[in-house]
Amino acid sequence: MALCVDPKLTYLNELGYSVLRLPRQGIVPLGIIGIDGKSKAWLGTLDQIWKSAVSVPPVGAPQLSGAISGFRTSDLKLSAGLDILANALNGMFGGSAPSVNGAYSDAKSVQFQLGDVTTSGIDPFVIGNYIAKGELASQNPFVRKYFGQKGTQALVISQVLMAKSIKVTAKKDNSTSVNVNVPAIQAALGAKVGVTVGGSDNTEVTYQNAEPLVFGFQLFEIAWVAGQWNVRGVAPSGATSFSDADPEISGADTQDLPIVAPAELVEIDFAGSFAHGA
Repeated sequence: MALCVDPKLTYLNELGYSVLRLPRQGIVPLGIIGIDGKSKAWLGTLDQIWKSAVSVPPVGAPQLSGAISGFRTSDLKLSAGLDILANALNGMFGGSAPSVNGAYSDAKSVQFQLGDVTTSGIDPFVIGNYIAKGELASQNPFVRKYFGQKGTQALVISQVLMAKSIKVTAKKDNSTSVNVNVPAIQAALGAKVGVTVGGSDNTEVTYQNAEPLVFGFQLFEIAWVAGQWNVRGVAPSGATSFSDADPEISGADTQDLPIVAPAELVEIDFAGSFAHGA
């Protein structure tokens, strides 16, 4: 049976990024996302729990990404598209934003384009050297849980994708754009979010924030395998999407897939020995 792919969770995957479902600031390279079953949690940054002989690697300066700025999503079903827009507006407001759904009452689908896109990160080799030259703060109970128990995972962010704006094109069908109620949008959002209009008959609306927000990220898993710390690549998918307060999401939302391919299971005995799972 074909798996249900939710575009709210995957719209950046073809660019190589997992989706941050509630775009915001503060999601940074070296950040750690802990996985426990189907729940995810932001735990902090790697340097808070990894004591290394080398300095904490600095995050690279933001780099403009014209290719991603020019990228448009496929046409998304209206309900999914409005959820993505609502999450972006919540990030711009720093809380719950007024709904603009009524302004899109004539649309059947929408298309998105991120604007003023930059990326920022730390080279994986540099992160690997920081890990190799250090040791884990094993007495921390969160470390013991997410780095030492079977059924849990610790994922480190290597790069983030940020944008200041999101352009929404409303469509009636694949070839026909449709106008939206721009005055209603402007009245709802006020001066908190910049709203500009493009296209014929108000079909394209760009929502602008003063500061860039993180929309996507790239990940590696940190795992103890064969007596040493290793990293594994994590392919972006619906299962790797994240928000700050992730509930236990249904299999249809996450595609019910493991984050990474199964590998040797390891339980860490922080007292000094290691027990391999069967």
